[in-house]
Amino acid sequence: MSKRFNFDVVNFSLDQIGEMSTEELYRQITIVKRMIRESRTLGRQTISHEVEYCYLDHERQMRHRRTGNNFTGGN
Repeated sequence: MSKRFNFDVVNFSLDQIGEMSTEELYRQITIVKRMIRESRTLGRQTISHEVEYCYLDHERQMRHRRTGNNFTGGN
């Protein structure tokens, strides 16, 4: 049985992103990166996923600066 990949973009508000735990933030970044990769493989548009990635990654960068944490997520 084939597993269908869901390409729907989940748009988080800035408040929702700010309220995410660091673990959840990295999980969402990983999910969006996978959606971009899978969409490109299938020749689909990736712009909306890329925009969402930018918002999530910006939050990651801001947290990194505030905490001085060197963890980059590994993906």
